[in-house]
Amino acid sequence: MKTVLFGIAIFTASFTGCGKSSTEGLTVGGLYSIQDGSEFKVVKILAAGDGIVHVRVYKNKFAKRPETVDPSTLSLGSIKDEDGFGMGHLPLDRAMFDGWTPRLIMETKVLDEELDGYRAWKESGGGAFK
Repeated sequence: MKTVLFGIAIFTASFTGCGKSSTEGLTVGGLYSIQDGSEFKVVKILAAGDGIVHVRVYKNKFAKRPETVDPSTLSLGSIKDEDGFGMGHLPLDRAMFDGWTPRLIMETKVLDEELDGYRAWKESGGGAFK
């Protein structure tokens, strides 16, 4: 059975308050490739601080780790998509993010509409998957 990393984060990780690890060295707005079992995906860092990395997980899958990507081709998709879907906002403890073996592909800007989930998380005093 294929492992889906962000699925594991949602269904099997413990939800905690503040992470204690650093978010130093991360690029907000950065598109990173991550390993997802035998495939690779792309995430975008929306915000980072207090040991928590806030990412947008795109549904696009790659057989090899992408070294470049056209941001206009990235999609969150829909839960109804047979080939999977992404997530608009996922708060992760830095250690969990690092476990995805992220590699920076390129820097982009974070758009205001991409921060809707982050703002809701912040208003609710949310935690992070660890």
